[in-house]
Amino acid sequence: MSDERQIEKQTIAWFTRMNGRPSTADREDFARWLGASPTHQQHYANVQRLWTDLGPLSDAVEQRDAAALAGPLQKIEELRRRRRSGKVAAGAVFGLLLCLVTGWLWLERPHLLQDWQADYATARAEQRSLTLADGSTVLLDADSAIAVDFTATERRVELIRGAAFFSVIPGQVPFTVAARNGEARVLGTRFEVAAEDREVSVTLDSGSVEVALRDGRGRLVLRPGESVAYGVGGLGGAHAVDLTETTAWRQGRYIFTNARLADVLERIGRYRGGRILVTSGELGERRVSGNIALRDGNAALAAVQSSVGFQVTGLGRLTLVSP
Repeated sequence: MSDERQIEKQTIAWFTRMNGRPSTADREDFARWLGASPTHQQHYANVQRLWTDLGPLSDAVEQRDAAALAGPLQKIEELRRRRRSGKVAAGAVFGLLLCLVTGWLWLERPHLLQDWQADYATARAEQRSLTLADGSTVLLDADSAIAVDFTATERRVELIRGAAFFSVIPGQVPFTVAARNGEARVLGTRFEVAAEDREVSVTLDSGSVEVALRDGRGRLVLRPGESVAYGVGGLGGAHAVDLTETTAWRQGRYIFTNARLADVLERIGRYRGGRILVTSGELGERRVSGNIALRDGNAALAAVQSSVGFQVTGLGRLTLVSP
């Protein structure tokens, strides 16, 4: 694949992500990608201009069924070749197809760029158990991704998104799990790392784990049955948790207590197709508790709806949640 084609695909993926519900980490990564090259900036500006020029057409894209968008990248490539040869003035058509691709990615593959960066990734409603080169095992939650880099001096895994439970084989080489602006470092233990919208949490099942921010502003050691969260606001304090509750996803359940509704719906979204969009910030901040099965995402959404009492409106593959 040519460098230009690769950049075009990256641009579409970034445009999709930044027009969805980007996390703070997404915005930071996007700023680094955009500032890495004037070519990135030019391609992104072109996509923005095409989207704006289409006006109402871009709003309609989100309601299109994914099946109707089969092969749009191939069509775009064909139109590009024809345009360059002077046979057609395909600017508007190219823009429309680009928007169709963008809408499809936003609904069905919002993490396409992250999947390119990952060594292992799970689809929605899929959990996957992995054995790493040192014999350690990882259980990936649905819609999660990791990158693995083992050397003679460090066993390093980056949690790109989602959640993962690690059972680390003891050894002299440190095992580090990095996620956003922090990392957990162990020699041999069992623990979970979960990257939510606003923060990353580390929960220790057994052994010992040191959690630290990459800029050195915070560091602590967890004991079994403790958890800590960190994010742009810094490193929180260690607190005791119910391990049966926090790791229930390994048995296909989601138990949450006083959690943000937006975080609950994001977790449910890993187990169903399309996208869930909360239309009210106040509703998204509402605190809720529950115990639901995850294997059927639609049933899980219905269970939370019956408990909390919000409106659900389906627009094709887009689900709107409103007061």
